[in-house]
Amino acid sequence: MARKKKKGAAAAVPEAPPPAAPAVVSYLIGFAVVILAAAAVAGFAFMRVNRNNAPTAPSPESAAAPKAAPLADAKPLRNFKVVNAHDHLMARKFLDKYFRAAEQTGLVKTLFVASSDYTLKGSKFEQAKGNDENTEEILAAAREFPDKIIPFCTIHPGDPDKLEKIKKFVAEGAAGLKLYTGHGSFYERPLDAPDMLPVYGYCEETRLPICWHVNIVKYGEEFERVMTKYPKLIVIVPHFGVTFFCPREGPFQQFDHMMATYPYLYTDTSFGTRNILIDGLEAVSRDPQPFRDFIAKHSGRVLFGTDMVVTGNKEKTDQWIADVIRACREALEKENYQFYMGAKGSPYASKNSKNESGSFRGLGLDDATLQKIYETNIEHLFALRNAAPGG
Repeated sequence: MARKKKKGAAAAVPEAPPPAAPAVVSYLIGFAVVILAAAAVAGFAFMRVNRNNAPTAPSPESAAAPKAAPLADAKPLRNFKVVNAHDHLMARKFLDKYFRAAEQTGLVKTLFVASSDYTLKGSKFEQAKGNDENTEEILAAAREFPDKIIPFCTIHPGDPDKLEKIKKFVAEGAAGLKLYTGHGSFYERPLDAPDMLPVYGYCEETRLPICWHVNIVKYGEEFERVMTKYPKLIVIVPHFGVTFFCPREGPFQQFDHMMATYPYLYTDTSFGTRNILIDGLEAVSRDPQPFRDFIAKHSGRVLFGTDMVVTGNKEKTDQWIADVIRACREALEKENYQFYMGAKGSPYASKNSKNESGSFRGLGLDDATLQKIYETNIEHLFALRNAAPGG
């Protein structure tokens, strides 16, 4: 074995060197080695290029999975002045980051619905607490930013003074009422319970719009009893009545029938926050056509919404909010788009997700329909407040 060469010194002489070869033989051997090495490198590169360009046989898992969505549409969002008709605001101090995100994504105005501590702080808090306080917070924000905020008040259904409070909030500037009573986590008694009827009567008489979370799957019959008794109620039932999970099944069709029956019934395109948002985008991506048909049929009463709930949660940065808004818009505007929050491994994606890159199919709606959803439908809804109940 040869010793290591010392820095700045001559090479050490091997202890038992092999017989020296003539100079020409050494040259030929070295030249051959170089040629063989170059050939090997060229061959490896050729195989790699062909392997990347050639189609590969699908694995059993990928063969059973749906075909991957085409490449995302890289075009920017379309040029509209978008009104977000459904979101929540925990406190004024979180508005600045929301406004920065809204400016990035074309939002010019937002309808903030007031909420209880349960919605804003978590399930450990009471649904009967915080309703008045958050209403006042949003009303104050709307007075500060009248061109950017539409405020909706809220009440707890068990509050004996609920109707008087609604009237007080309306006098202070509330443009509508938010009800959570049709939400599975809030449901306490039938939607047409006697003590709620005066609230519906007041809203119908004054044309005060209600943003009313109603799970049509669970409470559709109760909701329809209310609408039958108060057919002039202006009601926004968000999330397609929470029927978006199965758009070809009975509840979705039931809600479609309700939209056709009650001319003052609206819906919005929001799904919910985090995991529910991704579930909704996946539902649209799996089967866009029922959503396209529904929107085409009721295009004058579909509103845009995000329902992300603006709080001080550390993840909800300017960029996070902007990304959610953008995805909610792309689902309507583009045939194909990507959203990293829906990629396999994301904390928001389902555990069984096979969506490796967060690729989704969207609805690709035309500009005329988008203008209604983004801009004019919300104007028409509030114009109804100035019309007579029979108008």
